[in-house]
Amino acid sequence: MNYLNLSHLLVPESRVALQTRFRILQAIATYQPIGRRALAKVVQMSERTLRNECEDMKALDLIEVQGSGMRLTEVGEFILERSDDLKNNFIQMSLVEHKVAKTLGVQYVKVVDDPAKTSELVQEIMDVLLPLGTSIIAITGGQTMVRVSEGFTKDISVNRDLTIVPARGGMFGSMVIQANNVSEKMATGIGAHHEALFVPEHVQQATYAPLMQEPSVAKTIGLMKKAECLLYSVGSAIIMGERRGLTKEQMATLKEKKAIGEAFGCFFDAEGNVVLKIPRVGLHLSDLSTIPHSIAVVEGAEKAPALKAYAKLAPVDRTWFVIDKETSELVLNGETRKK
Repeated sequence: MNYLNLSHLLVPESRVALQTRFRILQAIATYQPIGRRALAKVVQMSERTLRNECEDMKALDLIEVQGSGMRLTEVGEFILERSDDLKNNFIQMSLVEHKVAKTLGVQYVKVVDDPAKTSELVQEIMDVLLPLGTSIIAITGGQTMVRVSEGFTKDISVNRDLTIVPARGGMFGSMVIQANNVSEKMATGIGAHHEALFVPEHVQQATYAPLMQEPSVAKTIGLMKKAECLLYSVGSAIIMGERRGLTKEQMATLKEKKAIGEAFGCFFDAEGNVVLKIPRVGLHLSDLSTIPHSIAVVEGAEKAPALKAYAKLAPVDRTWFVIDKETSELVLNGETRKK
């Protein structure tokens, strides 16, 4: 637990004050120069409250007031440019969530008591992490992402111009869980733009290079890599191997090397060692280190072993793990459910 999290537990109102100032800075940066009345509408504050905040921020040399409106100073810009780590601290974690994070060896965890509220929680996290203005969100397919994305509302698009892209190509199985379908429905639901990727997720190595030269494919892949936020899940190795149509030889490798989980075409064992990697069209595990924010939603106690192993692979400085209560208890108790 870092100093900011500790201070927020001791003085909860400090989190609100910090987040309010940050939201004002972010809005001014997006719309500058901007007058106080217009700014009040963007940040959804009364003009009176906003005036007091802006006077304090001006005294701190964070903003300057001109005839045309308010602008950020160099100090304000400096703070905003280095704000990604700060954003994560706006999201309050309970003591139990801190314990789960420590056990997993990660920084950010939210536990959902009611699975029906997972979408709401994920949207709350995105609302904090996403900047105002233009952003790209990448999302994988799968049953978990279908459930999560269906619960998003247009509130996430207020003062934002969002584009939703699939984080991978198509795969075997129902069309409902394909990344293209999930991303398109999410875009429609929140009033965002959408870019599709009409290619299979898994292709032969000889096919991969020329496929990447196709303009429509290259465009969507490029958007994926520019994503501000990535939504995805982690699966159990054998189940995902079968779903992805692995060969008998590849399935035998998974069993021989005791693969326990899968994410982004990488199958890994309990120690987080990648034992099999398959060529795929879409984002790769290595891309996560360049995407500012990721949210991994892992639901189902049977995925606890995969979650614990994946935590050793994930870029923990920029990944939020959203898990259900039963899975969190298995993590804390050091037990996993047998299939």
